[in-house]
Amino acid sequence: MENKKMSFEQLEHHIEKFLKEHKSASIATCMNEIPRSSPVQYYLGEELNIYIPSAGGEKFKAIEKNPKVCLLVNTEYVDYRKIKGVQIFGQARTSLEDKGLIEEAKKYIAHAHLLEEEKLQVIKIIPEEIIYLDAIDRGDRTKQVLKLMDKQVTIQKDDMLVYL
Repeated sequence: MENKKMSFEQLEHHIEKFLKEHKSASIATCMNEIPRSSPVQYYLGEELNIYIPSAGGEKFKAIEKNPKVCLLVNTEYVDYRKIKGVQIFGQARTSLEDKGLIEEAKKYIAHAHLLEEEKLQVIKIIPEEIIYLDAIDRGDRTKQVLKLMDKQVTIQKDDMLVYL
């Protein structure tokens, strides 16, 4: 049975609910044509914006050169038919470039006092497109795509390759 296409508001609600149930993710960046994925803890802000406290690292250099990022949040991977998650594609900014992000992030980050005490920086992701997959119950890999600029939902069907 195929997942039914949701309205923009329904899909936005499912994504927000899923993001609130989780805190760990992987952020993918790319610099000099070399992709990199880093484990992070994130906090959800308004309009599905994401705030990531971080001690720094190569991801900050990558974002400075190329602000396009992808954040993956998912359930434990059982197999390709039993997974639920979101991929958030968007533009990232860091508090190295915009010091105001630290104050902005304090509204959403638990233990925000640690930002200053531990001298942490912040990455903010402004989503442009979010892909939602819920294959937990029925194994249906139909992806629902939330396009935030257009306020539209599209469907992506997975063509399964079968090797004999």
